[in-house]
Amino acid sequence: MIIVGAGEVGWYLAERLGAEGHDVVVVEQDEATADALGQDLDVQVLVGSGTHPSVLAEAGVDRASLVAGVTQDDEVNLITSLLAKEHGVPRTVVRVQTDELRGPEGRTLLERVGADVVIDPDADTAEEILELLHLSGADEVYPMVGGELVVLGAVLKADSVLVGQRLRSVRAASDADWQFLFGAITREGHTIIPHGDEVLEAGDHVRVLTTRAARRRTLGLLGAMGRRVRRIMVLGGGAVGARVANTMSAEGAEVVLVERDGALAEDLAAAAPKMRVIQGDITDIELLVEESVATMDAVVATTGEDTANVLACAFAGAEGSGFTIAVLHRLALLPLVTRFGIDATLSPRTASANTVLREMRGGTGSVTTFLESDVEVNEFVVEPGSSADGAVVADLRPPRGVLLGAVVRPDGDVEIVHGPTELAAGDTVAVFARAGDVGKARQLFLA
Repeated sequence: MIIVGAGEVGWYLAERLGAEGHDVVVVEQDEATADALGQDLDVQVLVGSGTHPSVLAEAGVDRASLVAGVTQDDEVNLITSLLAKEHGVPRTVVRVQTDELRGPEGRTLLERVGADVVIDPDADTAEEILELLHLSGADEVYPMVGGELVVLGAVLKADSVLVGQRLRSVRAASDADWQFLFGAITREGHTIIPHGDEVLEAGDHVRVLTTRAARRRTLGLLGAMGRRVRRIMVLGGGAVGARVANTMSAEGAEVVLVERDGALAEDLAAAAPKMRVIQGDITDIELLVEESVATMDAVVATTGEDTANVLACAFAGAEGSGFTIAVLHRLALLPLVTRFGIDATLSPRTASANTVLREMRGGTGSVTTFLESDVEVNEFVVEPGSSADGAVVADLRPPRGVLLGAVVRPDGDVEIVHGPTELAAGDTVAVFARAGDVGKARQLFLA
């Protein structure tokens, strides 16, 4: 697998795939970035451009099963895909950020360069923010299996009825209406895939797999249910912020958008007259107070300046009770987010990397990864003749680092997995696993 571009998306992909033991080669033009990546990760790194045939040849393009062009330069990514296809690479992933290239005008070009999958981190990040706003209270919302299942991330509040209970007891008390499953728990920076003896503690960051119908009830049990977002302040009018603001405004929310660039602010105001667009700095406390930041149901900071996003959200959280979301590009700032009480953090690296991981692995319906943990959620379809076909979950005995979460039947019926659950060919199973155990999990479902 060849990754062209060692920015935040490429670095994250290399880290994930390298941890799984894949043969990964990263091509990066900046020598300092390439050196840093080589020192940090156990992958091969080449200094050069994906547009140079000699560089791709040295990377082993003739043997590659997939090439991903994920640099910040659309043209480099497109040419990389074209060259890869000329060498017979079966799958290519291309990062394209220009709206015109992603639209109807660019369709022919994308077909000619052979791009199998097109990603846009800005669009993906905006979609993740909107999922959070539509289900306020969770700090992660990842739809699975076409939306029939949802992975919710949230901090277990002290007033939750679940605090102090063993997971086995929670299950026994809810057995008649079992619609959620704890797939991962992060406590004091350490993440585990829990089993029945685990005791839930206030402050635990949990990832819970639940059904679409039960998602709000599940958040209520965690003590994390937030209020409906009717008033929202979006800080930053770039690609992410503009998408979020326009969508929320179209849905009827009262939107205040703050953008530092005067010309961009004017364009945004002209394009969306229902929004209140303010030209100013998102760290200008007087401006935020004047625009009633304390009364907002949600405040979202989406600029390319991580420190500004963190500070603005921290101030908003201190002034009011609205839900705060900060976009981060440098994960070194994650500890600050928790310390400042910011409710949710998103990174473009996970939003797009999940799509690329799905393509790279094959046999996976979707992939959900998390910023500060190597635990993932993958979808697998049970193949006829596989170990899972016709098996009872209690007898399947997956590796300890693997937890079967839920099954969606071909007719759409959804069941949270428990011991007596029976699996059959055609079922889609959502599975929690550490990155290094994903391959073992996949083998359960392959013939």
